[in-house]
Order: sequence, then C-alpha cells, then structure tokens
Amino acid sequence: MSHLFPPKTVFAAGLALLLWHCLAGGSPGWCRGVNSLPTDLQGYITEAFQANPEIKQSAANKKASQEAVKPAGALDDPMLDMGLANLPVNTFSFTQEDMTEKALGVSQKIPFPGKRRLRSQVAQEQARADEFALLDKLNEIRARVIQVYWGLSLAHQAQEITAKNKLAWEQVVQVAETRYATGQGVQADVLQAQVEVGNYLDRLLQWRQQQESLQAELNALRDRPGTGAVPPPARLHPRQFALSLEEALRLLESRPQLQALKTLIQKQEKAVALARKDYWPDFTIGVDYGFRENSPTKTRTDFFTTYLQVNIPLWFYFKQAPRVREEQARQAASQNAYQAAWNQLTAAVQDRTLKLARLNQQIKLYSQGILPQAQQAASASLAAYQVGSLEFARLVQNQITVYEAELRLQEYIKDFEENWAELEFLLGQELPRQSGGKL
Repeated sequence: MSHLFPPKTVFAAGLALLLWHCLAGGSPGWCRGVNSLPTDLQGYITEAFQANPEIKQSAANKKASQEAVKPAGALDDPMLDMGLANLPVNTFSFTQEDMTEKALGVSQKIPFPGKRRLRSQVAQEQARADEFALLDKLNEIRARVIQVYWGLSLAHQAQEITAKNKLAWEQVVQVAETRYATGQGVQADVLQAQVEVGNYLDRLLQWRQQQESLQAELNALRDRPGTGAVPPPARLHPRQFALSLEEALRLLESRPQLQALKTLIQKQEKAVALARKDYWPDFTIGVDYGFRENSPTKTRTDFFTTYLQVNIPLWFYFKQAPRVREEQARQAASQNAYQAAWNQLTAAVQDRTLKLARLNQQIKLYSQGILPQAQQAASASLAAYQVGSLEFARLVQNQITVYEAELRLQEYIKDFEENWAELEFLLGQELPRQSGGKL
C-alpha cells in the first residue's frame, strides 16, 4: 500500500502537535503523566496515530496549507515580452524605416502595499486551523480506539460470565435429573434446565461474534486486515468519577475544534481587510529595449523604454464592494459556526458528565449491593432445591438474576469507559484517571 506520508512522519507530526498542546496548557493528562491506560491499549493508540488513514488525511491537509503560505505572499511571475514595432508591410524590411525595431521587455506587477502581507496572514491562519484539525482528529481516533477496546473487553468478560453460568446450569441439570430419577422432582424441571443450558450456548455464540466484529473495527482503526487476531484486552474495573460540570466546561475552551474555529474567524478578519485593499490599485513596472538595424547609409541607435502602469478600480461598485460584503458574510458565518459548535459541545459535555455521574452510582449500587446479594441467593438456591426446600421456578429466577446482574455491572463499567473517552474527546484532552479498585 502506498502512503502519501511515511507513517513515522505522520506520527512525529502528531506527537509534535500533542507536545505543543501540552506546552500551551491544554492537555493535563498527557503532560502530567497521569495516563493509566493498559499498556496494550496505549500501543493500539500509538499504532493508530501512525497508520490511521483519517489521520494521514488530516496531516496531508495540514501540510498542504503550510505549503500555501509562501506562495500566498509571493510576487506574481515577471512578464517577458517580445515583439516587432513599426515594420513596413510593403517590404517587411528592418532597415527601411528608422522606427522599426525588435523589442524585448520585462515587467513586474507589484501589489498595493499591505496586500502581500494580508495574503500571507490569511494562508497562515488556514494553516493554523488545519493544525488544530489534525490535533482534533488525533483526539477522535484515540477516543474511538479506547471505546472499541473496552467494548472488546466487555465481550470477553461477558463470554466468561456466560460460560460460568452455563456450568452452573449444567449442575442444575444434574440435580434436576437426580431428583427426577429418585421421584422427588418432575421431568419439566429437567427439560427447562436443559433449555437454559442451550440458551447460554446461544449467548456464547453471540458474544464470540461480537468479539470478531470489534476486533475487525480495532484493526481498521490501525489500518490492519480485519481478520487479524487481537489478544484479549485488559479486564474492566470500576473507577472513581470526581469531575464537576463547571470544571469540564472550563476545560472545554481548549478543545482543538473550537481553537480551529477561532482561527478561522481570525482568517476571515484578515480576508475582509484584504478585500478592502482591493479598492487600491496595483502597479506594474516594466522596461523595454528596442533593437534597430543599421542601413547601408545610416547608423541607428537602439531604444530604451521604461514605464509604470496602474490599474484603476473604476468598477468597484460591481467588483470590490461585493467582494468585501462576501468576506464579511463569511466572517459572520465563521463566528456563528463557532457559537453553534460551542453550544453543541456544551450540551454534549453536560450530557456526558451527567451520564458518568449516573453510571458511577449504578456501578456502586451493583458492585456493593445488588450483585453480592444475587450471588448469595443463587448460591443458596441450588442447595435448597436439592433438598426440596425451594421451588424450581425460584431457582431459575435466582440463577437468571445473578447472570443479569453480573452482565449489567460489566456493561455499566464499559459504558463508563466509553463515555469517559467521549468526554476526553469533547474536551480535547486526557483527564486524570482515578482507580476505583477491583471487583
């Protein structure tokens, strides 16, 4: 596969931007060493930074806009003109008339003072905006890798939970068969227990299919073949959440996307000033040298000519004035785009913050209350059913409850990690991660 930029070049550019962002005070997680992501996940993020096509596309856009800065402020190419002047058509002789000459000239167009500077500044602001866009794309891909990783972790842990509960139901089948054989139970209990074992086999197949789908998605983010194997990820564990909405909104101001939109506003300010400069004329300076040929009876001296041309913005009402209004409208659009993005991001940050707070409470509720109680009830149910002191329907309910509680807890933790990664992307920086202990 051919690449526009070598992977190391893109990775180096990404790291340079991240370092710049740190020095600018916008990324406390990266700069203070609080990253506690699993080692393999950090490796996947690094691979994505090196190989992801979307990042390469943003890097190419940034490079293109950087290369456009110098040409924007450069002078136009000089013009070379050659011609014949005053050549008589009756003889086409170069020696018949004194004014006949072969002309060679060169001219240079010089924009009105300030135009070149403003053109360069417009291009520089665009290059800055594309740098922020690349940084935002790095943040986006990082968040997507993290979300897929924890989704894959849930698929693995859910498979373990399902396999464990399948074994528990196999024990229930044995107990039900024993009770039925001794005349203490009914055949319906045996059949229902066998059906439950089959249900868990079906769930195992579903979780395996989900693992393969998430592996393919993780490989795609790293520009790898979708069928490539991915080692089992780290296990999900609960973490503390202590970020207030006020702090999150304060951090939002450094989001690269918002910085890019601010830069585009500044670009349009320069573009308006440049459009107004078009009311002033440009200049063209030129020199010509005329070569005259001597006749047998007369010696002729060559001619030298210099001139200055100035364009007259006579049709400013139809040309310059609409252009100024165009750039002013684009400036207003860029300001509204920033405000719209701020409103949307503010609402999204608030939503993610509230979700994380809710998930934090749900994880505590299940890990400290519902799950331990369900496990105790399920553990006691089989023994009670074995001696005939518990109905089979109650045993079934207790077994299903513990499975659902175990799975629900892992889903809540996975949702917490996904929303945390999304919040980091929305804020444009990594947040300090506080451990909440193992389950």
